[in-house]
Amino acid sequence: MFTYSVILVDDEQAAHYAMQSLFRKYDEINLIGQAYNGRQAIEKINSLRPDLIFLDIQMPDMNGFEVLKHLAYQPYIVFCTAYDQYAIEAFNQNSIDYLLKPVDENRFAQCIDKIKRLLSQSSKVDMSKLQELSKLLTPPKKASAIPISIGSKIIFVQCGHITYCVAKDGYTSIMTDEGKEHICNLTLRQLEDRLPDDFLRVQKSYIVNKQKIEEIQKYFNNRLIFKMNDKDHTKITTGTSYIDAIREALQL
Repeated sequence: MFTYSVILVDDEQAAHYAMQSLFRKYDEINLIGQAYNGRQAIEKINSLRPDLIFLDIQMPDMNGFEVLKHLAYQPYIVFCTAYDQYAIEAFNQNSIDYLLKPVDENRFAQCIDKIKRLLSQSSKVDMSKLQELSKLLTPPKKASAIPISIGSKIIFVQCGHITYCVAKDGYTSIMTDEGKEHICNLTLRQLEDRLPDDFLRVQKSYIVNKQKIEEIQKYFNNRLIFKMNDKDHTKITTGTSYIDAIREALQL
């Protein structure tokens, strides 16, 4: 019986235990190495040159796509992912197999059957398509500061100093702890995408820094009033359509 040399790459020990349990059911799988981060994976894969890699996408030091760019040769790849169905379909369309965590035993059997078929062909991984998938599946890095144009210069307002952002008549204001106002060229929607997870959209015109909420008061129609801990102790009333998301985010 032909066997496939395999390296397993995942930053979670529990995932290694689960995958090894599945591997033991198949004599075709010969696990020759394991890696727990991207750098370790690159070293082991280039050194041991396995037929097949079971590769996690999100790891602390680099993602799975970045690992592939540093390989000295092209093995077969099975991505292990927790992404949603839309992203998974992208893998299907590019003939790259995937396993959705936690891995189902029947789905793993299908994966092994597919690998057997692929290894009898000369299929190649399309790295350009992988780069497009990388952009799709890798969340954009959040900003640590927001650039503000003032005359001929640009200053950076640190996100940790922002109390709230408010959309006014055709422009957006960023308000700091000291009560200072900065006019921003970005829309509130653009700010919402760039600001870290500490920031929460609470109504059509406001985004607040959750860490700067001093007090929460109940208001009519199931709404809330946030008293901020900035210089002016600004009060912001939430919108009715945002209340469920707010309560979930603040665990109210």
